[in-house]
Amino acid sequence: MIKTMYEPRRKVLWFSIISRLFIIFLQFIFNLLCPDHHADAFTSRINPNDRITNYDKTITILFGGLTRWDAQYFIHIARYGYTYENTLAFFPLYPISVRYVSRIIKKILFIFNDQSVVLLAAVLINFVCFVRSSVIFYDLSKRVLGNTTTAYKAAILYCINPASIFFTAAYSESMFAYLTFYSMIAAIKNNRFVCLPIGLSGIVRSNGLVNLGYPLYYSIQELFFFSLPKVISEYRHPSVQSGFISELLNFFSTLLWMFNTILLSLVPFILLQIYNYILFCTERINSTAVPSHVVNYGLINNLVMPGNNKLPWCEQTVPVAYSFVQEKYWNVGFLKYYQIKQLPNFCLAMPILYIMLKCAKEYFIENKRQLYNFEFLTTNSVEKVSITKRYPVQMFPFVVHGLFLTIFCILFVHIQVSTRLLGSASPLLYWFSAITMSHRVRKSDKDEYEINDNAYSKWKVFFMNQKKYTKKDKLFLIYFLGYTIIGCFMYSNFLPWT
Repeated sequence: MIKTMYEPRRKVLWFSIISRLFIIFLQFIFNLLCPDHHADAFTSRINPNDRITNYDKTITILFGGLTRWDAQYFIHIARYGYTYENTLAFFPLYPISVRYVSRIIKKILFIFNDQSVVLLAAVLINFVCFVRSSVIFYDLSKRVLGNTTTAYKAAILYCINPASIFFTAAYSESMFAYLTFYSMIAAIKNNRFVCLPIGLSGIVRSNGLVNLGYPLYYSIQELFFFSLPKVISEYRHPSVQSGFISELLNFFSTLLWMFNTILLSLVPFILLQIYNYILFCTERINSTAVPSHVVNYGLINNLVMPGNNKLPWCEQTVPVAYSFVQEKYWNVGFLKYYQIKQLPNFCLAMPILYIMLKCAKEYFIENKRQLYNFEFLTTNSVEKVSITKRYPVQMFPFVVHGLFLTIFCILFVHIQVSTRLLGSASPLLYWFSAITMSHRVRKSDKDEYEINDNAYSKWKVFFMNQKKYTKKDKLFLIYFLGYTIIGCFMYSNFLPWT
């Protein structure tokens, strides 16, 4: 029997599928064996009119461990919309997608009630988004790092990332990672429709609009180091082949594209703010019908509901609810999380913060000459990446983006959230880990990306059957696999985690 050898991209695809199935199985076991902690957290109301059958109970047993903590908000929005002010902290693309996919599932699997199909839709969407994001991440890594082996290792590590449970649970991490990595590679390829994934990422997570920096960076690179020199050259020394007017038009065309990209990327976010304002800050005569059990829950818990409310954020010059809601309900703000009682959460976030800062430091040290001479702007993004460096200069926008998000996490957010926020938004965690676990700077891309036995297996990857581990290898594997397993146990039983 002839064995099939899996090339890196295909192997990443299969391992991403297997890793998701493993996470689902793991949360099922942990949720089955251990009683849930009674957390003082928001829970989405179950419709008393829902008929609960044995089929629905089976779905709850199989996937119930994926509906803890913030997943309750996403499920609530998917079923009932933005019925309370605190739900405005959760952006709509993921729960709205869950709502419409659940309607399709309902027509096929009509034996399940609405709550069950919403849960199935949430898990299915994340499964698909994660698998797609892993493949796109491999393509992105190969293009930026210029090395198949390192790109492959980075993509495999992404599949077992420390926040794995959140990429499978009813959270928006997988969808956000998919749109973010897609935005990055589209910007590198100078895709004229890059505003689409960026705009969509801006209504999945609040930090999605930061992705706008990528097309702007590559446009500035093209504008001032390729287009502008041609304009000046044509002005001084006119040629027969082209012409000053033609090059000038190309220059202004790039400027116009930059403006359009910014505008179109912001449109979904702006429309969301308008919707929030109309919903909560205006007196609506024909308000959307909200089920009585949802209204009663809001009244009992003193939750602010839409319409007829004089809310502070409504009176602002630019009425954006997100920052106000985050501060009001979760006490999010500058250095507000720096309390002695939060020390365990700082310890949880310390590994990823250290890795991100360490990666940025090593990049800047290795490329200080190129950075000093602004060579990061003159380097063509499509040229062959140097194979003599651990950190190619082309990583510049990714390092700046990752460093910005890391500093933001340290200063503003609930620090334990850093693991899933950075893990879904920046490639640096996986690139640094893959580069470090390669043991040496690779001088060639001809080496086998896997040992022979693993190359013919769908699920055996580079850290399995490895003959020798360095201390750094062991630390990275303990971090990635340890957080994956412990995270599944903690999260699925309603215990606090990242």
